[in-house]
Amino acid sequence: MLVRYGRDQNGKPVPQALVYTEQEHGIQLKLIDPDAIRIVEKLKKSGHKAYIVGGAVRDLMLGSSPKDFDLVTNALPNEIRKLFRNSRIIGRRFRLVHIFYGPKIFEVSTFRSNKNGSVGNEFGTMAEDVTRRDFTLNALYFDPTDSTLVDFVGGVKDIRAGKLTPIIPLDRIFKEDPVRIVRGVKYAAMTGFSMSFSLKRAIRKEASLLSVVSHSRMTEEFFKILASGKSEPILRQLSEFNLIQYFVPKVWERMQADIEYSKKLFSDLRSLDALHIDVRPSEIEGKGSAEDLAQSKKKLSVLLSYFLESYVEAESKNLPAQENIFSVILASARDFVMPLNPPRIELEEAIKLILEELGLAAKPRAPRKRPRKRSAKSRADSRPQAHPEPQSAQSGGMGESSEVT
Repeated sequence: MLVRYGRDQNGKPVPQALVYTEQEHGIQLKLIDPDAIRIVEKLKKSGHKAYIVGGAVRDLMLGSSPKDFDLVTNALPNEIRKLFRNSRIIGRRFRLVHIFYGPKIFEVSTFRSNKNGSVGNEFGTMAEDVTRRDFTLNALYFDPTDSTLVDFVGGVKDIRAGKLTPIIPLDRIFKEDPVRIVRGVKYAAMTGFSMSFSLKRAIRKEASLLSVVSHSRMTEEFFKILASGKSEPILRQLSEFNLIQYFVPKVWERMQADIEYSKKLFSDLRSLDALHIDVRPSEIEGKGSAEDLAQSKKKLSVLLSYFLESYVEAESKNLPAQENIFSVILASARDFVMPLNPPRIELEEAIKLILEELGLAAKPRAPRKRPRKRSAKSRADSRPQAHPEPQSAQSGGMGESSEVT
């Protein structure tokens, strides 16, 4: 094992990070997208430092192939943009670069400073950047060109021990960004890692901070949960911490009042997880070409349909036979999931899929001009087919996020 040194205030060299070699960390290069490696290679050839970072490295350490690869570098956004013609700069508070390879989007960020805490927007050093990340399992930096892994915070040790450990002090981590509460619970549920008593206590104590998070950001996080392949255990964990009420309060009330509804909901989520629908975070965030977004909308409709099926099935039994059942259920479902704001078209398609599954006529909205015939497919045909679950589970916000997941 190698040691990376920095310098203290007096200029003396001090140990800063551990550097694991290929034999020590065990990451398989075949699990890494070749285009992610090309990006690192090009940045390094231009004299910059570059690493795969965050959730992608976590998944690689756990033996899974990541859905998305985020990268970090000391190159500034304008410098990255000049190197990659297939890229664009995004963001207002903190500029990032998206590099496009076909339907794939690689997000490249510049090292961030910790000058203004963990949510500031200034560029900094690699040693500062690591202190901006939420948990140690997401704070590893991997260089695929020489297969070295840089660990400032003991993330490798925590992953091997199955522990979820925060980097930022508990008296600040959730106050600076309340969505970290949701992510902490999500990571624990997805990986099976344990949380300390003090971390659990902080989550329960600070949970009410989620009430001030924007609806769009909570909607994005919720879709990421549904698309994670672990939605059932994550929703159970959120339920244990009484956090579902901050996403969908009426769903939470229904779960408390109707045990059969809760059982059916978790059963539907298990069925959703078994499908292993490949929805990338970039698709949930609405990034990509028009063709890619059209495909992602279909996937989001399927995710919503599984979440809402237990509710729609119960509600439809209480409605008399009527032609406008689609409109009635749609309005009811929209109210049921508030304050989440799923896209209108995706919600409509989800309700259509459910009603067709239940054998009820899903009457679409009347077109403004002359009507056109529409062919309705069954939800069995519309949904992706399940396939055998891989050996290792893969991990998985409509608003702006301050961290890589």
